[in-house]
Amino acid sequence: MAKRIFSITKYRFVAVGISILLLVAGIVAYVVFDGFNLGIDFQSGYSQRVQIAPSAISLSYEGSDTVTLNVTGGNVTLVKRDASGPTYYEFRSDDYPTVGNLADAINDRISDVNALAVDGNLATSDLITGFGLPATLSEVPYVLKSANSVTATFVTIEEMRNVFGDGAQVQIVGEPYRQTFQLRLANDDNLSEEQMSQYVESSLAAKFGKDSLVVLQSDFVGPKYSSSLVSNSILIVVVAIALILLYIWFRFKLAYALASIITLVHDTFILIGFIVIFQLEVSTTTIAAILTIIGYSLNNVIVIFDRVRENQPLLKNERMMSLIDISVSQSLTRTLYSSLTTVLAILPLTLLASGTIQLFAIKMVFGIAVGAYSCNFLAPALLLWITKGKNDVKERKVETVEVKEESEIKEESEKEVVADIPIPTLERKLKGKRQQKK
Repeated sequence: MAKRIFSITKYRFVAVGISILLLVAGIVAYVVFDGFNLGIDFQSGYSQRVQIAPSAISLSYEGSDTVTLNVTGGNVTLVKRDASGPTYYEFRSDDYPTVGNLADAINDRISDVNALAVDGNLATSDLITGFGLPATLSEVPYVLKSANSVTATFVTIEEMRNVFGDGAQVQIVGEPYRQTFQLRLANDDNLSEEQMSQYVESSLAAKFGKDSLVVLQSDFVGPKYSSSLVSNSILIVVVAIALILLYIWFRFKLAYALASIITLVHDTFILIGFIVIFQLEVSTTTIAAILTIIGYSLNNVIVIFDRVRENQPLLKNERMMSLIDISVSQSLTRTLYSSLTTVLAILPLTLLASGTIQLFAIKMVFGIAVGAYSCNFLAPALLLWITKGKNDVKERKVETVEVKEESEIKEESEKEVVADIPIPTLERKLKGKRQQKK
């Protein structure tokens, strides 16, 4: 038994009012913002991660053999392949801290390879690995870029947004002075991947210069794939909720299953409303967050409903309202502590992470908070109303049956009384004389 019994069901109307308010806020935000902030996964478009970086060193090769170049973590590796086999040359940033030192070392160790430092003072550890690596060197110089290290002046997100206007979503990746941006552009004109790539690169080159552009990652989603992903995501959520309904119906009763499903649907729509209000990006990680929250809320609801079921035979004289209050109070510490520990584990990701991981963590924290509220306030209220309605129907049926049985018994007793009353003899004789006179 809980040390203190909280009157949870007393606030059932307040809980419903809060839920309605949040749902209405989400609907209003959906209308105002004209829908969701769909990510590249759910709409036809192009996503590219680029970095604006100055040129650091150029390398070319004039020999007859094959020389490949690769950069990993600021360490430069050159592989020369001739008739005798490959020969590896590794240049670590610890041994050659500046680009000038690196260029001198390459020229000294590898014949026919020309290394020219564009800015010899740049740090070798800041060399960027982008598309095109490993690269095969030729007479045409291959230019390696270096990440910007000047914190006083750098390309801002506003400058990047001005390049594409309102037709693109721009996010900063990492430290702002490193000038790394995630670009997402909708493909309203059904362009091909090559056309979208050319448009992005030409627009950036016109603003910042072609030699200072490094493409780190590129993704393209066609209209057919995006539409199928949306329908499949909705189907996944619906199937998950349907299976949960069957499971709870099998384990408990239909009333418990209905209360649980309404609670889970409530949590899902509240989380979606939160995403719409703050215009968080909707991607495949959003579906993962929704399914995770459904499972987490379901676990808490089952714990509470299981306690209600266990207490029913033990507290037969208690009304349903008191039974629910006792059961929720007994489970309150467990549900709150489990929610709090999960939030504490995810909270660092919301503060320190970036990109889709950070958005996933933010959605999870809010979803867990909503789940803790709904399983302790909304689900018990729904269970009370559903079971109360069923009990009222049963009581009316019982009263009808009892009234019917009483009327039948009364009729039978009246018949028995009439049959037992003897007809007076005098009346029979009078009746006979009257008949004879007639």
